Amino acid sequence: MNQSPLEQQAFEQQFGQKIRHKLNLGSSSLEPATADRLFDARQRALSRHVASVAELSVAGLGRHFFSMGEDYWRPIAAAAALIAFLVGGDYITSIQRAAELEEVDSALLADDLPINAYLDRGFDTWLNSSAQP
Repeated sequence: MNQSPLEQQAFEQQFGQKIRHKLNLGSSSLEPATADRLFDARQRALSRHVASVAELSVAGLGRHFFSMGEDYWRPIAAAAALIAFLVGGDYITSIQRAAELEEVDSALLADDLPINAYLDRGFDTWLNSSAQP
């Protein structure tokens, strides 16, 4: 028979109450020392049960966090990847630009240009325009 979770829970509570009632009836005829030992055993069992429920609830928080994170972490991961791509591209571009400027500088220093080429205003303008990004 298929029961909903609420019906199943109600059935389990009623069953537990019936068992508790039967055990209480039977425990009234026990000796006091035996009743005390049973009470201590029940208290130890309840304390272990509470500890195990607490551990399970902490484990459930992790599962809940990661299942909730699927909705929130994907856009964050996509944005982080996009930012990393843009920053990496800018870094590579700046390295390439620095290499180009280094080539121009070393070519200028290695050439045997006449002194008039360095004094020419057009040459100075060309150097400034090639140095601008």
